[in-house]
Amino acid sequence: MKTDAAKVIDSLCPVCGAREAVVFLEGADHTLDSSEFGSSRKKIEHGRILRCKKCRFGFSQFRPSDEQLSSLYRKMDNEVYDQELPGRRKTAQRHLRLLQSYAGDKPGHLLDVGCASGLLLKGAADAGWTVTGVEPSEVFFTKAHAMVGSQGTVMHGTLQEVNLPDRAFDAETVWDVLEHVQQPVEFLQLCASKLKPGGHLLVNVPNLDSASARLLGKRWPLFLAEHLNYFNPASLRTLAAKVGLTEVKMGQRPASFSLSYLFYRLAQHNIPGTPLSHRIIQKSPLKHSTVPVLLGEVYVVWKR
Repeated sequence: MKTDAAKVIDSLCPVCGAREAVVFLEGADHTLDSSEFGSSRKKIEHGRILRCKKCRFGFSQFRPSDEQLSSLYRKMDNEVYDQELPGRRKTAQRHLRLLQSYAGDKPGHLLDVGCASGLLLKGAADAGWTVTGVEPSEVFFTKAHAMVGSQGTVMHGTLQEVNLPDRAFDAETVWDVLEHVQQPVEFLQLCASKLKPGGHLLVNVPNLDSASARLLGKRWPLFLAEHLNYFNPASLRTLAAKVGLTEVKMGQRPASFSLSYLFYRLAQHNIPGTPLSHRIIQKSPLKHSTVPVLLGEVYVVWKR
């Protein structure tokens, strides 16, 4: 994506601390509203996005406080999310396979930060893991609590708000969460503190250097109001070094969506041809068919 090199901003990078960034993508800052968050969003806004000249981390210039974000996530609408459960279940199964491939054959104690409706927790519990989930959304917390039942523990709140012991977990998953936090270094440090020495931490985040991001430019579907942070391999390694985590693996994993939802989201970002495709798909028996899609994310497995 082309950036305006003349627009240099004296803004503190949330990852490396450098004070020189360029304007990567222009956008109007505004008061965030819960209608802009999550799968049921009615409009697309992302605000002005900066990019650090040193570590290449991308970040929203307008950064709500942790309290503001917590309040917004508690009120998120989940209507469209519920319609996408078949695809999300397939994605959760991929996450479980990734977890098991790196965390060893013997199930241990798993912490899932931002557990949403509890699909990963349920799958892990069925596979023999002792599971704990943390979820700030009131609706998703209720769903996760009902899904997991007596097989595990689900806590309502953010990781900063709940009381969890340090060095208590063999593995921790932080799927699609790190891009939402106001202070990524401090948040990842808190995540790492919950792991036992030798434990594994798995995250998945938007990759600003991905082929999808470069190809779609400002229409990339991961440019969203709630995404405060946009990573790439270099900035992830800078982040891990600050926290003291060792990289085990970095790669991509697809997420599964119905064809109807996929074209609905692409049309929201004004990708040519997708509004018409969405209308055609809506009338097709294939609209509920799920497909795996690489949106331009990157996952990392770290070891403490």
